[in-house]
Amino acid sequence: MSDRGIREVGLDKELTRVAGTEVCIVVDGIAAWGIEWVDGPTVDRMRGHVAAVRTARRRVAPPEHRLAYRRRQSPQAWAARAIAVLRDANSARAVAAGAALRRNHPAAQGWRAGGLTPEDHALLDLVQRLSEGIADPERADRPEDEPLIRRLLDEGNHSKEAMCRLLSDGSAGSDGLGFGIAGGLGSGTAESPRERVRLRLVSGDSGR
Repeated sequence: MSDRGIREVGLDKELTRVAGTEVCIVVDGIAAWGIEWVDGPTVDRMRGHVAAVRTARRRVAPPEHRLAYRRRQSPQAWAARAIAVLRDANSARAVAAGAALRRNHPAAQGWRAGGLTPEDHALLDLVQRLSEGIADPERADRPEDEPLIRRLLDEGNHSKEAMCRLLSDGSAGSDGLGFGIAGGLGSGTAESPRERVRLRLVSGDSGR
């Protein structure tokens, strides 16, 4: 099926309707296409939607081996998943372990490029991995997370890297929001790093 043929049969519109989110189909080369969308269904779920459309409307969708699936992550989704990570001590340990691996890597001398620490890179990677396995990652896990997500987006100017720095800065004794990755999470104290970041985000105190 040609690019013109895909547009004429409205495959992108059909997938948008079935998936419940805007889907764009772009030409990736000769007889190859990319299916792109933001947040919403997982890649596996989108493959299922394409298969369903292909079955219901014969030859509407190109064969699977001609398709590349690209799900993009919005700043809203990153913030929502990062706030969820704050509640999970296992996730914090995973970030610490990932940072240690990066610090011990032979190329570790370049980890300060762009102002991001090993902890920052580990947190970015963890949030990305968590988002990939979750449908609608932009949605808050809990209603009480919504003001925290909005505050994080505002403080970080919708930049994943800036939001990451806000969440991790306080761990090294700086004036950031204080995720406490490098210093370790609090252990049952009255105000752990996770609690401090939640309190500051809610109150509007950026620590600056």
